Amino acid sequence: MAHQITRFFASSLLVCVFSFVGCSGGGSDNSKDTALQEDSTTSLDLVSEISNDISSSPDVQMVNDAQLDAQGPDSPFPLEALDEPVPLKVGTANRQMPVPLGIPICGNAPPNKPLSPYSVTFPGSSFVYLHPTIRAVALEGGTSRLLIIRADLIAVNASVVERLENDLSELTGYDWTGKIIINASHTHSSAGRMGSGLIWEIMADAFFPELFERMTADLVDLAAEALLDMEPGAMGYGTVETADLHNDRRCENPELSDDRVHLLRFDSEDGIPKALIMVHSVHGTIIGAGQQNLSRDATGGIEEKVKESFDSYVEVLFLQAGAGDQSPDSPTYEVQQPAADIGGDYNRIESLGLTAAEVVQSVFWELETTTDVPISSVSHFVPLGRDVLGYEGDEFPYPSGGVYCGTTVDTECWSGEPTPVEGLDKMCLDIGISGDSAPDRTIMTAAQLGDVLIVTFPGEPVTQCLLNVEEGVRDMFPEQERIVVLGYSQDYMGYSTPEWDWWQGAYESSGALWGPKQGDYLTEAGIEIAASLLEPASSVTFEDPGPFELIYGIPATFTPTQAKGAGNIVLQPQSAAAGDIVSVEFTGGDAWHLMPIVILEIEGEDGQFKPLLRNNKTPVDSMGYEFFTTMTMDPTYKYNSSIKTRIFTWRVEMPTARAVPAHHMPLAGTYRFNIKGEYLDVSSKELADYDLHTEPFTVSP
Repeated sequence: MAHQITRFFASSLLVCVFSFVGCSGGGSDNSKDTALQEDSTTSLDLVSEISNDISSSPDVQMVNDAQLDAQGPDSPFPLEALDEPVPLKVGTANRQMPVPLGIPICGNAPPNKPLSPYSVTFPGSSFVYLHPTIRAVALEGGTSRLLIIRADLIAVNASVVERLENDLSELTGYDWTGKIIINASHTHSSAGRMGSGLIWEIMADAFFPELFERMTADLVDLAAEALLDMEPGAMGYGTVETADLHNDRRCENPELSDDRVHLLRFDSEDGIPKALIMVHSVHGTIIGAGQQNLSRDATGGIEEKVKESFDSYVEVLFLQAGAGDQSPDSPTYEVQQPAADIGGDYNRIESLGLTAAEVVQSVFWELETTTDVPISSVSHFVPLGRDVLGYEGDEFPYPSGGVYCGTTVDTECWSGEPTPVEGLDKMCLDIGISGDSAPDRTIMTAAQLGDVLIVTFPGEPVTQCLLNVEEGVRDMFPEQERIVVLGYSQDYMGYSTPEWDWWQGAYESSGALWGPKQGDYLTEAGIEIAASLLEPASSVTFEDPGPFELIYGIPATFTPTQAKGAGNIVLQPQSAAAGDIVSVEFTGGDAWHLMPIVILEIEGEDGQFKPLLRNNKTPVDSMGYEFFTTMTMDPTYKYNSSIKTRIFTWRVEMPTARAVPAHHMPLAGTYRFNIKGEYLDVSSKELADYDLHTEPFTVSP
């Protein structure tokens, strides 16, 4: 079991390791020692220094409150076999990712700082801006089905895909093998503690079994919710080019960016947009290292602002393409006045999203849709290893894989011809010294949605790798015009570059787990898998080693802390002027029960309060970019880590005006907050909830 768990998480944690060297690409580091949950510093203090009614909002669901009734009279489970072709059906779902405030985040260690209940050696995350989510689009068409999931994680792993395929197959009575694609947003501000084994624990804190089980269970619920939501629909596809969302950060090769944004539009039966999948290359790291911010980061801002640009709710999934060499850009915008000072990182995230929304809206309504969308897909496990990749003699002499190749060697930016680093393949850190090994296989998937082909690539490919996959497929199938290649999908293998580019050295090269040949090898595997889907008579040339053994039965010992005095407002919001910050504090539950949802309500002409709505008719709530959230506990964890009962005080801060334009900002009128959350009751020892309203407050122009 220990070996299986190590394999499950090893690749995910290597990505955290790489981030120490420079993976944040483009993010500013204006950090200082940040407060953790036991500290009293507020989130906006931290920034300056360094959702709705749950049943009515389509954009937030509390975790673990939707135990699906798979046996009910209205349940579609078991799913019927698709023996005859059917028109397209589309379903969507989203959930708050089941990671508590206080969990350590990847890429922003170092150790030896104050701890939280959810950390062992690393600092815990200290505040929330755009809480991580998981989102899904379920599709049925022709004689097959497909699930596309976006997770706000630094990386995903093949074993996650396996576990979801297995558990969802049991729940639905339908074989999901090879029919699920999971793409990571690559935020460094989501959960760590995803690995077992000494080397991984040194790099990203100790393995947390309960978090693993919780995450996989929630992915099953998410997928099932999307399937339950399926209805007749239509799909459209198109691309739009923009150079305003990313820039090429790798100087050792020729300047290259794929400026296309792929758009997959999904409408409901009545022609109203239901979902949008965007595919582009934007490294998900704007928030500076060390801020300990639990956040969706760059891609979260893109998703939120694009959703806000519609006049009805549209589920938006931003999927990463070849962001291995593409930093997020810093678009300019007309500063809205008045504005609160919330820090440059957050304005940059929102301006990136605003620019993305303008790009999407410029072409979205021109996309033609069809209900005839036959679906097919295939997955293969691709063998890996020094011998498999064809190293000979003393080439890349690391039987267990190697990383950090030449990280201390100076490299040269591109000047018109290659400048390879001599002996670079002998300058790596041998993964085998830890007693572990880089993965000996990875999973890659190809899927056909009508005339659109999707091909996945594990880990962080640079732009050229994805273009090479596309070119290789089109050389074999010239009629296949619409090709979308997804990086950061299904598994994590570090960075991948073409072999000649690997020898130029620098950060991206150092992150390939299996050395210089990895990028080209995975590129060819992707082309072969796509060919096996497009031409079933063809087969892959490699020997599929099959899946890993499923991971079950991990011992669990963690129990969340009981909450004393939950459900009381201890600091009422005060009236303010536009540009000020309005705050509320209330007692709630342990962060294990996740972030409470705070909904902003506005007083109408009739004197009644109703949720303030964004342009897309969804309530303004604390899952959005409008809020910052922290939590303190009494007694503090640092003072007494073993106590089983505490008072948890949550603080939510809302700037009343923002620099980046938003149609519902600046605020002006009379408002109140509606607060909803869960806690473990001291008396009953049962999970309970609270539903509070603050006193009204005014915001003057």
